Amino acid sequence: MTFDDIFETIIPNRDETVKRFSGNMALLEKFVRKFPGDENWLKLKATANDDNWSEMEMTAHTLKGYAGNMGFAKLYDACCEVVKAIREKDFAKAKEFLPVAVAAGEEIEAFVSQLA
Repeated sequence: MTFDDIFETIIPNRDETVKRFSGNMALLEKFVRKFPGDENWLKLKATANDDNWSEMEMTAHTLKGYAGNMGFAKLYDACCEVVKAIREKDFAKAKEFLPVAVAAGEEIEAFVSQLA
């Protein structure tokens, strides 16, 4: 799989994302490749079943910003829902969206692992 293939699956709005990286595809690719090791992604995966809501809010909020900048739409949307639910103290809804966020991140990891 080439880097360009990623845009069709995990970065749906190519033009906006590339623009955020000043048109520098090499820089964008560098950051996409770093995603599997991102500390907030790793923390979200590791603590998705915990009930430490203040920590989860901070982690999901930070990851939301990262995902938004990277153009990872599914991860961004799921993190938005998690953060919103926690802030509304709707922890059942947060628990509903945490697996969605984890699945979206795992999808990104899977594609990154296939890059040449």
